[in-house]
Amino acid sequence: MSETIHIRRYPNRRFYDRNASKYVSLEDIEAMIRNGETVEIRDSQSDADLTRAVLTRLIVDRNPEKMELFPTAMLHFILRSNEITSDFLRDYFRHSLTYLDYLQHHSTATPIHWVKAWLDGIRRKPGESGSPEESPPAVTDDRAEELANRVAELEERIRQLEGSGRQTKQEVSNNQAG
Repeated sequence: MSETIHIRRYPNRRFYDRNASKYVSLEDIEAMIRNGETVEIRDSQSDADLTRAVLTRLIVDRNPEKMELFPTAMLHFILRSNEITSDFLRDYFRHSLTYLDYLQHHSTATPIHWVKAWLDGIRRKPGESGSPEESPPAVTDDRAEELANRVAELEERIRQLEGSGRQTKQEVSNNQAG
């Protein structure tokens, strides 16, 4: 991926691409993003990061059909959330992004590879090498096999626990009938 494109928003609401030394429109910014570029948009006076607000505006104004990705109940939940819930949602979306990024770059990978990439993203803290903002490392065949075996073991343990739970329920029914 190329370097971040730094854009300044001036009081007259114009955007200036510092990398290309020219003014750009919202349409230009959207085209940059669609072409795989990463942008950072800052206010020229306060240096506040406006990236999130501008990207949200692009989605709402220019791509309203993409707002359907968020169920109405989720939007209600976000608006009602307190600080703890907001932190949870932030982490949830950050980890989901790791998963989606991996899927985008490894569409032929098996589901066990997807789970491994997602788990690797959860285990790391932002800012660490290989953080969720970066692509996860390739999974080796040995590691994938090890994870598949572990999943199989866990599935077997769950079946055993479910089986012992059913016996206990049957015993309770028999005791109640007798």
